[in-house]
Amino acid sequence: MKNLVFLLSIILLAGCTAEREFIVDYDYSYRATFRRYKTFSFLDQKDTVSFNGMSDHLIKDEIVRRMGSQGYVFDENRPSILIAYKVFNEDLKLQGYDQLDLVNWENNFGQYEPDDNDLAEIEEAKYHERKVEMKRGTLLIDFIDRRTHSVIWQGYASGLFDDSNLFSKDAKYAVRTILNQYKLLAYNATQ
Repeated sequence: MKNLVFLLSIILLAGCTAEREFIVDYDYSYRATFRRYKTFSFLDQKDTVSFNGMSDHLIKDEIVRRMGSQGYVFDENRPSILIAYKVFNEDLKLQGYDQLDLVNWENNFGQYEPDDNDLAEIEEAKYHERKVEMKRGTLLIDFIDRRTHSVIWQGYASGLFDDSNLFSKDAKYAVRTILNQYKLLAYNATQ
């Protein structure tokens, strides 16, 4: 009997402490000049998180914290990156790409300028399309180059939230999980 109670206690404890598993991925632009980015701000959007009463500031605060830890400076006046995010209330389909890991891309090919014709000759710079089916409650985070108005990086996590459960730790975990995919430090952050 003691063994059964002990076993049930372990199972219950493990269930309470386990993190949720999310489908997380990202895509990026081969034309982005990641080595030049060092500041960020948010795109002024309305209704980004109208999902189950979740507060917009939970996501925004976690993004600010994470970007700061990677050396990026919040600058409302002249950011090099504008960040947009949204939680979707419905299922959706995205156009994704099978790409080289971003850090590997940047280390091997980051020296090319966005208008460099040599990019057309690089096999790794070809977009290999794939459809991504996202579930209701998906969080999407876009990084936009302020000068070109182009999306340079897009991270997403599918089916994070449902109607019955939403906790601030889930929102923070979702942002961290997505931004774990963006491993680049701000330009000159280590110098």
